[in-house]
This record gives sequence, structure tokens and C-alpha cells, in this order.
Amino acid sequence: MPHSQSESLPHSHAPHNLETIMPPWISMFRSAFPSATVGPEPLMSTQLSSQNLPSYPFTLSTVSVTDYTDDTTAELKTLIRPHARTCMFRGFAISANSGILSVTTDKRMPKFAQLSSTKTSGTFEACFYFALNNKQFRFSGRSKLVYLSSSQQVILYDAAVGKVEAASSEIEAEFYKAWDSLSPTMRLSFCKPSPGSDLTMERWEVLEKIEKATDEAKAGAQVDQELLEEGKQNFVLILLGPEIVDYVDVEGIGQRILFTRANEYEWEFHEICP
Repeated sequence: MPHSQSESLPHSHAPHNLETIMPPWISMFRSAFPSATVGPEPLMSTQLSSQNLPSYPFTLSTVSVTDYTDDTTAELKTLIRPHARTCMFRGFAISANSGILSVTTDKRMPKFAQLSSTKTSGTFEACFYFALNNKQFRFSGRSKLVYLSSSQQVILYDAAVGKVEAASSEIEAEFYKAWDSLSPTMRLSFCKPSPGSDLTMERWEVLEKIEKATDEAKAGAQVDQELLEEGKQNFVLILLGPEIVDYVDVEGIGQRILFTRANEYEWEFHEICP
């Protein structure tokens, strides 16, 4: 039967940290995942295995906002363009019940610029489709970026308020855990020339150097730590904080539930037509 509900915590006992609140959609999301043996990749880190969730591909969409002058009318206009790409889910950040989705990227990739723009306020939409059970989850919300400053300090950036600050010890630990969970070959990918840049002879030689180091790492050789430190400078942990979760099950008569974050301590949800 259709229903709507608001889940809340008594104010006097409400946690002060967002990550300690378990969203009502968490258990449904977990149950939609295929087993680790069915997924596209095996469990890939202690972070994921502790949550019993396999690494899983999903679509991450962002928006770019570009101001430009019209050549014909000389008017100042704004071009708003969506961008979608396939990313790998890296588990929930902070805790297994946080509801904060984590994904990694290269600081030089377009999505970093799109999520760090104050014009977009770090907005995103992420879509997971589980073909084995015909379930889909769409997450909409705002993101925060965690990365190293030029002085090697882990910082947290919130585009919604345009604020950069030193990461808390908890967030800093999450950043290094995400980096350490990557295989040496994956870490080496952050050492490549800037993605999307012209393929010059010099950059080709760098790619060949990285390919050689990757082959050696696969064979069990020690990876050049200086090279990996260079790659870490380009590494970014993206924290996706959902504000709306749209769940759809198309089996049989179907089911669709819309979860909406009411405030820091509450989620509301109600069924809608699938």
C-alpha cells in the first residue's frame, strides 16, 4: 500500500555529525547489489569489504556553467551543459551507514572543475542500475572534494559555500584510506599526462614510461615511490551527499519511492507511481 513517512531522531539525542545518521534507503540500496562474484570487479579494499559491497559502475552527471559573449549581438550569455560519465563506486565514506557515496577522480579531469565551481555549487546526480534485479537508484545532491594542497595538506572544499578548509582527522584518514586501497597500477594512472591534453611526442614518452612501470608492478616489482607521490598530488576523493534519492523497482506492478532529506536529522519518503 502507498505510504509516506518522516524518520527523525529526538533532538536531544540527535548526532551533530551528518555521517552518523543512517538514511532509510541504505538497506534497500545494499540489498540491490549483486554478490562480489557476480560484480564486474572483486571486492577491492578493506573499505568496501567491511561494508560487504562490491565495486560497482554507475553514471555520475555534473553540470558546467560557462559565460560567453555572443559574437552577433555582443550580449553576455550563459551556456549550461550536462556531462555524464561512468565511475566506480568506492563505498560509503566515514562509516558503513553514512549514506555518503565516495568516488575518486583526477584533479585535472573536467568533473573536478565542474564540481568545484561555485556556479554549480557542487551539484551532481548519480544513477545506479542493477540489471540482475531491475532496480534503479538515482541520487541528487551536493558534493565535497578532498585533495592535497601544494603544501601536502589534506583539504576539504565545499563549492556550495566556496569554502576551503583543512580536513578533519576523520576526513584526512578517509582520503589516505581511499588512496591506499587502490592497486599500484591504478595509482600509476594518476601519473599520466593531463587527461584530454594533446598527444605530443613528449607526452607519449611519459605514457610509455607509465606503461612500463605498470607492467613491472603487475609482475610484482616495487613501484617508484617518488612517481606515486607525484600521482597522489592529482588524486581527489569526491564525497557525494544525497539530498534526494529516487528508488525504482520495475518488477511486476513495480514500486517507486522518493526519499527527500528534510534537514540535518530527518529524511522523508513516500511512494509515487513507478
